[in-house]
Amino acid sequence: MTANDANIPEEGGEVQIARPWSSDELPLRSPGEALVEALIDLAGREPHLVVLTADLAVENRLLRFAEAHPARFRNLGTAARNALGVAAGMAAAGKIPFVVLGGPAVTGAADLIASSIAGSGLHVVVAALPSGVEAFGHAGPAAVADLAALLAIPGLRIIAPADAVETVAAAHTLAATPGPAYLRVLGGVRPVLFPEPAPFEIGPVRVLREGKALTIVATGALVLEALKAYEMLDAEGIKARVLAVPTLKPLDETAIRRAARETGGLVVAEEHALRGGLGAAIAQDLARSQPVPIEFVAIEERAVTGVDPGGLRATWRLGAQALVDAARRLKGRAR
Repeated sequence: MTANDANIPEEGGEVQIARPWSSDELPLRSPGEALVEALIDLAGREPHLVVLTADLAVENRLLRFAEAHPARFRNLGTAARNALGVAAGMAAAGKIPFVVLGGPAVTGAADLIASSIAGSGLHVVVAALPSGVEAFGHAGPAAVADLAALLAIPGLRIIAPADAVETVAAAHTLAATPGPAYLRVLGGVRPVLFPEPAPFEIGPVRVLREGKALTIVATGALVLEALKAYEMLDAEGIKARVLAVPTLKPLDETAIRRAARETGGLVVAEEHALRGGLGAAIAQDLARSQPVPIEFVAIEERAVTGVDPGGLRATWRLGAQALVDAARRLKGRAR
């Protein structure tokens, strides 16, 4: 099956990318702008929804929400921790706050998220915009350490969409699902991978390509690179399975264990520090349940210069070729 063949995947089959499969032909859309549009729409339907930010109203185009729903928007200035505290109070009073902060601010406020929001089971959605490499220029390494800080917090759902469509669907689901959540939103303008509309379900992975030689597990920005890597490996006669992981917590351990058992090894790819992210969570689970060789494509500890996202991704080797190289290393290891 190719990206053009089908509209509804069969049980156990591929979830197709409903676009002509070439990264040059994919339509582009900003996940951040899509989130703002979704929040405007949600506020029109849900009278309890409110949006808070900390001096990012212009940068993240939240002024559009403020213009549409002025009574439901609060800008707390350069006070991210205060915004989270206010959101906790509003949630306790029955509101549904979305707190839009930069990724580094979320990392720095992990203790407050744990104690004031997740610890009380409050319905607060913390959205990092931008996140990952796109946010690195704001505060350096803290931008790519958010998952390490948050995955250990009990009761906190963690969602990392791969494109604008998935971001919108996730926002709708999180608004309707009581409890604390973290939404890791991609910055910049990104290729659109998934068809519209597509209801978002918290938990399950998405099987994007089927194969038995190995499994590539990717989240967020690296889902696109995983699909490119699939094409490159397929040209070499290596049929990889590709799993997209939009929900990092609760992690779909059943699907990942099945992939490990059926394909014998994994390449885990993420735009996050090597330690403490998706790869670490998967390795910890498989070490106890289904031990297999694993290769990791993530951000290594090394000095970098500049803040251009493209340059940083090249320095850290976060592209499709790095995934292909990791797959070759995996195939070279004894099973």
